[in-house]
Amino acid sequence: MNLVHIIENGQIEYPYNLWQLRKDYPNISFPFEPTPEDLLPFNVFLVTSTTRPDDTRDERAIEGEPILTETGWIQVWDIRPATEAEIEEWDAIRAPEPDWMGFGIEMASTPNIIAMYAAIPGTISNALSIGLSEASKGDTRLFIGIWHLMMAAGYISSDLLEEINTLAYQFNIPDDFIAQIMLPSAE
Repeated sequence: MNLVHIIENGQIEYPYNLWQLRKDYPNISFPFEPTPEDLLPFNVFLVTSTTRPDDTRDERAIEGEPILTETGWIQVWDIRPATEAEIEEWDAIRAPEPDWMGFGIEMASTPNIIAMYAAIPGTISNALSIGLSEASKGDTRLFIGIWHLMMAAGYISSDLLEEINTLAYQFNIPDDFIAQIMLPSAE
């Protein structure tokens, strides 16, 4: 039950509830669910609830002070700009899930990447595959470490980097992972 309490000089106390009413008037026995007539002598009024507008990426609905209309008090929603943190959270919740499997399959079937794998020793190739599997679980250290060693050894051309970058975006691979594979190796 949404209530508003009119106090001195037309000031309003909102939100207000039955617990506060009973606390403010301890010597009064109020019904379990008081009617508007029960509340009137105490300058307490029911507030008609309204539907909260949906938040958007850039805006948030917050409850404002109710307004008095011809039909009574009405709940009001104010719209404010979303904070950067709220926008980041919005984007993170709605971001498509990374398709690590699709990314790995596409990498394994792309001619330039096949050529790179053919040029590197099998143990490095296997470590990259294991590293990509671990990256899909959140631990990018093995893949990135080997990747940077391969960059330093000249196995990875700028064309190959661009091709992998395109694939990574296509399969919604996390931006931090993409940034790490695009960085030049620390020699």
